[in-house]
Amino acid sequence: MNSELNDINILPYKRRTNTLLTTVNEAPNTYSKAIKSKDNSLWQQAINNELTNMAALKVWDVVELQDDYKIVGITWVFKIKKNRLNESIKYKAQLCAQGFTQSLGINFDKTHAPMGLLSSLRTLIAFPCTKNLQFHQIDVKCAFLNAPLKDTV
Repeated sequence: MNSELNDINILPYKRRTNTLLTTVNEAPNTYSKAIKSKDNSLWQQAINNELTNMAALKVWDVVELQDDYKIVGITWVFKIKKNRLNESIKYKAQLCAQGFTQSLGINFDKTHAPMGLLSSLRTLIAFPCTKNLQFHQIDVKCAFLNAPLKDTV
């Protein structure tokens, strides 16, 4: 009996192939790797989509650099959205600020992100049910780009 746990002896037979495919078909972790990969045209399209959305939503303004401003770097985060059969259906790229270069109390003062509670979600779902109403789910594309900032970043 083999005492080591691995994908072969812990996963059901039907899921082993999906695990192998997931491991082989990973998204790149840098811009350079994305552009040099065999899927570079798909990654370039995802990058262009992100930049187009940012421009359309006027995410940033070009300003003159002042002495008391600290420049925050950027990085690209790449993800591959897959269907139930583990087939790639969408390539996504997100331009992210390197927030780890900022200092608490100098560049920002809050270290939390607002989150909804499961009880709130259940209440939202229960209300239409009690009134015999229909409710629908929507997905807001680029939702994080639509949120206005109160402070200068």
